[in-house]
Amino acid sequence: MFRYILLIILFYHLTANAQSIEYTPWQMVVPSDGIPKNVSLRKANNNLDLVTYVDKYYLAFRTAPNHFASKKTRIYILSSNDLSNWKLEKEIHLKNDLREPRFIVYNNTLFFYYFEGGRKPWRFEPKHLYMSSKDLDGKWTKDNKTKLDGYIPWRLREHNGLIYMSAYYGKNAYNKDSVDLRLFISNNGIDFEPISKAPQIIHPLGIGEGEFLFDDNGDIWGVARSEFDGSHTFHGKKGALHLWTTKHSDYKFDSSLMFEKDGQIYLIARRNLDGDGRYVRKPGKHLKNLLRYSFTKKTTAIFKLNKVNMSWIHLRDLEGTGDNAFPALIENEDGSFLLMNYSSNLKKRSKTWIRGQLGKTYIYMCELRIEP
Repeated sequence: MFRYILLIILFYHLTANAQSIEYTPWQMVVPSDGIPKNVSLRKANNNLDLVTYVDKYYLAFRTAPNHFASKKTRIYILSSNDLSNWKLEKEIHLKNDLREPRFIVYNNTLFFYYFEGGRKPWRFEPKHLYMSSKDLDGKWTKDNKTKLDGYIPWRLREHNGLIYMSAYYGKNAYNKDSVDLRLFISNNGIDFEPISKAPQIIHPLGIGEGEFLFDDNGDIWGVARSEFDGSHTFHGKKGALHLWTTKHSDYKFDSSLMFEKDGQIYLIARRNLDGDGRYVRKPGKHLKNLLRYSFTKKTTAIFKLNKVNMSWIHLRDLEGTGDNAFPALIENEDGSFLLMNYSSNLKKRSKTWIRGQLGKTYIYMCELRIEP
């Protein structure tokens, strides 16, 4: 009888997590024949975002000599009707590093955000957070500095008529100093205020990349990564969105993107292929963990949220090698998704993360389907 009960429990567990996740072969977008001649591409093409606005696709991405900070970095915004032929919308070059391009469509306006960094390859030096917009007349405004100098934007979502933006204070982010992660709100896409006086997470080893979304109940769910101790999944209840319950994990979800499908919450992020995938191998040995993480292989994978224990179930890998994972996603009318991501060359031999960061990276797209 006991064995029979165990079999029932095992069957329930397996079927409860069963998913059909399929994707078409990856197709290279950057570089490709459809990229305009006046777009000057470097070896590393990464840090991307994707949105639809007035029946067009808009793609923003960073191009630079490699993964690390450079005065030669540019951000380009391209538009397309068919995902094959692209038109140059905007070029940004400030003779400093540029990262985290982010779109949101709000009140019939396309808003765009990014931050300016430094130019020293081995330092993280966030300076200014910029924004511009394009409305129905088709004109882009000039790039303006926001009042959030030093903050790094990660995700923008619209909820109950407001824009919510997660951002972390980046000046101490990689120095093992306390760093705060905050939720900001805006009713015009230009002026942002913190949702509360206190940060949502303050972490003694640094916290960042606070990915989040709102579920059908109006609760907020998300995950943030720490460069030195893995990740922190968080939850805030409707009516108290500024108060987050967090749960730590030794697994680190870099460059995360969350989305919802049929009432389930999914995550696409970088996955560590070293051993069982944990980032924290030696507790307290931050430099050793960081070095080991840099010199091992990574891929891009999809996970599903278990709300009961605030953990992420690995469903399958989506390919990726070397330097990879900064996904962008759009849901199609038929329920499938257009997924873009960057990676070292998918047709060549796999390589470690650090080798990928120093070499060429490309932007790819595929169609992703998730069935229960």
